[in-house]
Amino acid sequence: MIEAKLEITAEGYYSCDLTRRIPVRIILVSINGPLGFGIIQSLTGSNNPISDYIVELKKSPSIIEVRVTHKSVNQFWTEVTHKLSTKSMHETILESHCMSRLPIIIEGGTQIHHLLAPNQDAFRLAFDNLRSRFSKVRVLSVYRSPKGTLGSGLTDKQLEAVKVAILNGYYEIPRKSEIKELSKILKIKRVAMQERLRRAERIIMQQFAEEHLKP
Repeated sequence: MIEAKLEITAEGYYSCDLTRRIPVRIILVSINGPLGFGIIQSLTGSNNPISDYIVELKKSPSIIEVRVTHKSVNQFWTEVTHKLSTKSMHETILESHCMSRLPIIIEGGTQIHHLLAPNQDAFRLAFDNLRSRFSKVRVLSVYRSPKGTLGSGLTDKQLEAVKVAILNGYYEIPRKSEIKELSKILKIKRVAMQERLRRAERIIMQQFAEEHLKP
């Protein structure tokens, strides 16, 4: 299986066009046919951009209905019913025998999709279909799992080390165990345990940065 993080840009695509002009971030958390459930976050600290986005969204010919189910200072929860004249990015991925791993993040005129493909051929089909329908498709990261399972990017040994560390309170404050004690549990040298944890932590932090931090 292949997990790929894609950045997709489209001209004339309402969510991309609106977020290109209005400083908001859309977190699309669930899709049920034409109905999408999302959270609109302001990027300025006030809800003025969110209100502007809702007003413009309702004007779009691609939208049937917009319902705001919850409001706070800098985010609205919404239910939006779509009616697109062409296949959406999400539908393009599905018809290519792949899946989207939610949430989908929309900001600054682009959508960030986590695509799951059963094999290389399906990934290539989805990528080609997306590229033929939308302005720009860029691969941000790719992870291949030969076992066909959703992976963390960690090796089996790294994952084992992290699990042992968590179970024995290594990451608690204050720590309830030290590297030397963890290495004895796994019956490996102290330096090997330390290296496995450091490599695993680096991968986890890189994934966090890719997911949540923008340059």
